[in-house]
Amino acid sequence: MSDDPRHPLPPHLISRRAMLRGAGLLGLGVSASSLLAACGIAADGDEGDDEPSTGGTLTLGIDATSAVNDPAFYTSLGDWMAVDCICRGLTFISFETNEPQPDLAESWEISDDGLTYTFTLRRDITFHDGTEFTADDVLASLGRQFDPDDPTLPEGASRPLASLGANVVSLSAVDDHTVELVLERPDATVLNRLSDIGGRIISKAALDEYGVDIGRNLVGTGPFQFSSATAGQQVVLTAFEDFRLGRPLIDRLVLQQVQDPSTIVSSLLSGDLSATQFTPYSSIEQLRADDSVTFHETPFSFDAMMMIDARRIPELEVRQAINLAIDREAIIEQAFFGVAAAPDGYTIPPSQNGYDPSLADLSRFDPDEARQLLEAAGAVGREVALMAASDSWHPRAAQIVAQNLTDVGLTVISDSVDPATYFSRLLDPDDRYHELMIWERNSYIPDPDNMIGALALPSGVYGDFTSGFNTLDGAEEFADLLDQAKNLPDGDERTELYSDIQRRFAEEYMVLSMLAYSANPVSSGANVEGMNVDALANHRCFMENASV
Repeated sequence: MSDDPRHPLPPHLISRRAMLRGAGLLGLGVSASSLLAACGIAADGDEGDDEPSTGGTLTLGIDATSAVNDPAFYTSLGDWMAVDCICRGLTFISFETNEPQPDLAESWEISDDGLTYTFTLRRDITFHDGTEFTADDVLASLGRQFDPDDPTLPEGASRPLASLGANVVSLSAVDDHTVELVLERPDATVLNRLSDIGGRIISKAALDEYGVDIGRNLVGTGPFQFSSATAGQQVVLTAFEDFRLGRPLIDRLVLQQVQDPSTIVSSLLSGDLSATQFTPYSSIEQLRADDSVTFHETPFSFDAMMMIDARRIPELEVRQAINLAIDREAIIEQAFFGVAAAPDGYTIPPSQNGYDPSLADLSRFDPDEARQLLEAAGAVGREVALMAASDSWHPRAAQIVAQNLTDVGLTVISDSVDPATYFSRLLDPDDRYHELMIWERNSYIPDPDNMIGALALPSGVYGDFTSGFNTLDGAEEFADLLDQAKNLPDGDERTELYSDIQRRFAEEYMVLSMLAYSANPVSSGANVEGMNVDALANHRCFMENASV
């Protein structure tokens, strides 16, 4: 997908978390016994490495793999986690802080008008194929993100930096170690966005050699290099000796597809899995109580929400009543098993700059007011359709919402949808159940522009296909307001503008009802140390300091 949905997008460009469920088509998962046979986590002490701080295999449980690892082509979270390990970008956000740091660029300068970014590249960096990192690699890698006709793009390429590219006037090499990026309009999120998957730099030599098949032969400068991949099973990576920050501590990183919740739990307990961010919420207490497993407390960083299609529920009062009817505490306790929090900052979670708890009233529970609004609108007894994917927290949340709406006088028909087909239905406004849709938004870039900036954009996936927000009077103003907000520096003024945008979006339109904040639950074997768990909870994979 374009993870920054700035334009109406076809089905293959929906949210990364969304697409992972469709990736179940790529394989049926594995059993605990096949996990053990496939990879295990035993230290490879007999492979000739005498250093006590290195060695062994770390096995991460992932959602799926198509065996295609291309930063311009989304298939599953697991495949893009592999990209994170194989390639690095000009900038880097650790998720332990939200600030972009130098990575393959050692520094940058931004012109006073905010239009020209000049990146000074690090020297003496080599790719896994032995070629030297230069400006040509940056131009080739970002160029295929910006240009839909680039010959190295596979069919259906999602190009997550496409919307950034639409604002690029030129991308050029000043010399071998200097790159200049010129924008048409200022965009203060450039450094953040270059840290995401779409900003990963690939060896130009490899792109020239493999072209559209680069995803099966990915070559980067990251801490791990590609070894092998089998669709529906696993991706195997090995430590890169010449990684610029030093050789990773482990010898091998195996990204193992595991889709059955009970297998995830049993494999964590047996040690067949080293770690995963796909821990079933229902099993967290069990794992917390077991000394062989560590459950990692991470900041709540994703939005659990329900989109409301204004084309199907045109009365604002009815949409407001639906929002007021929802018992979020019940959802937190029964769907997330307590690993969640009330969405008191509306769409901006507490892990991000711009979080404002004064917005808590936008997600209040008031069934009496909901009934009054429905009565005034003449909507008591109306039938409303609700759909949710049948995995993770979604079914329990849907049951609670359905009961809440029934309690205030609506008649609810529900559809629990196979995850493989759910998101194509979200993009079809003619679908029978396209009225209330339970969904989520993850913080792939920890900035409000990646949350409310996507959710309230009239031309994006959320504002167009899903909610019909773009059909409502005044919606077009939000594109300019969001552009103003993202270009302000972090601080009170930016927070205030984002809060104003969120309050107006909720009070005047109510096409997005927040349910909770949560995190993708990270668990690991007690012997696993050094993982960046804050990043992993956001589906980012930085394992260079991990050990087993």
